[in-house]
Amino acid sequence: MNRTLKLLFLVSIILNVLLVGVLMGQLPRRLERVSFREQRMEQALRDLPQPMQTRLREKFKQMRAAGDPLRDQLRVAREETLDILSADPFDEAAYDREVSKIDNLQLQLFKKMGHVVKEVAKELSPEERRIFAQILRRPPPPPG
Repeated sequence: MNRTLKLLFLVSIILNVLLVGVLMGQLPRRLERVSFREQRMEQALRDLPQPMQTRLREKFKQMRAAGDPLRDQLRVAREETLDILSADPFDEAAYDREVSKIDNLQLQLFKKMGHVVKEVAKELSPEERRIFAQILRRPPPPPG
């Protein structure tokens, strides 16, 4: 192997290790966010009468199920984007296509969730809609 090829190989390995490190570093935060959302939902539902708890849990389950296929596609597209990013040589056009694909999937997910929320809201009483909206509201970011 000539010196340039060895150097490129070493740089590629270093970038891949850094990429894996970044991804692994993000994992605990993602799990924490999911856990925090579930805790918030459970806390908000806990004080409600049992029939309303059951009804709202079912509606949230419907929402998750409706968005799961698009979330899976987003996850795959993000992985493909990272693969393109770490490939040598860097294919700028392929990268742009994947980023555009991610943007499109996020828009589809946003529209789908908006439609599902509207359909769910039509089936809820005014009190249930108020609680539903409260659960959907994002909490302020933690200080610091």
